[in-house]
Amino acid sequence: MGKVLFVSQNELGRCENLTSVYNAYDGEKEFRCGLGSMKTAEQEGFAAVVCDALPTYIEGKDRCKSIVICHGITGNKAYGLDEDRPVNAPAFEQTDIATAASEASVHLVAQQLGIPESRVIASGFPRTDLYISKVKGDGGTFMADKRACLYAPTFRDTTKRGWLPRIDWEIVDSLLDDDEVFVLKRHYFTPNPLLGSDFKHIIEIEPTEPLTPYLIDCDVLLTDYSSCISDAYLLNKPVVLTCDDMHEYMRDRMMYYDYPDKYSSRWLIAEGHEELLVSTIRKAAQDGLTMIEHGYMCLTAGACDGHSTERTCELIRSCLDG
Repeated sequence: MGKVLFVSQNELGRCENLTSVYNAYDGEKEFRCGLGSMKTAEQEGFAAVVCDALPTYIEGKDRCKSIVICHGITGNKAYGLDEDRPVNAPAFEQTDIATAASEASVHLVAQQLGIPESRVIASGFPRTDLYISKVKGDGGTFMADKRACLYAPTFRDTTKRGWLPRIDWEIVDSLLDDDEVFVLKRHYFTPNPLLGSDFKHIIEIEPTEPLTPYLIDCDVLLTDYSSCISDAYLLNKPVVLTCDDMHEYMRDRMMYYDYPDKYSSRWLIAEGHEELLVSTIRKAAQDGLTMIEHGYMCLTAGACDGHSTERTCELIRSCLDG
């Protein structure tokens, strides 16, 4: 069928969707870090290139297939149509197939990449296969025997606004009981730690650590605009959203759904409201998911059923056969 080149702008271990497909694909394959590797794929004799975001233009593309595994749709600009992004629009036009996490999000992925909807297939997020049906304790983290909240904010361009989370962690720490823990995991593009000192009930883990084990073992996810919202809902974890910088964030990015009503039934401004934050998290852990969360899960992750990797591998094979 020919050799397949898997590429990403990050190391393979940090690309959960791509890693899942790469490990499962049983044909001849190679992984390279750096999207520039796509440029000469045709000349090097690769039959297909599989990337997880922002493809690069393939020079002299003829028989080489270009496949994009999308990794989230909650808060991204339509890359192929965004003149401010350092991407090559013709690279998106070369995309033969892109994947989506649900039938309902096919048109959004098509918009994001600037390609026809006929080229987008709802195969699901491959990373979700690793945890579908997992329960608290299966993650193997220290959170398993605690009432645990995971805080995982998305990335902001700090060169533009110098943003930092507006949460007084000293107050939060003083409000937590001995059997409670807050675990903070900043986005791996965020350079500076979120905590400036040690706390009794709050722990910051390294941004390079996999997120999934902590999602499995938490009781509540605290986030903002991150696509890990969908992962939390698939794990039956309630989500509390912080919306402190929504207007600034929306100015630089765009949201595909009305925010925050399509995301969660629980959202608040965290700055200056630490007591409300803690009480809202505790109540969310007690009440679980609502109809809003179930509806959003179907909308954004309807094809995530534990077989997304299998379908994506078959999609690659069908491209090569075609």
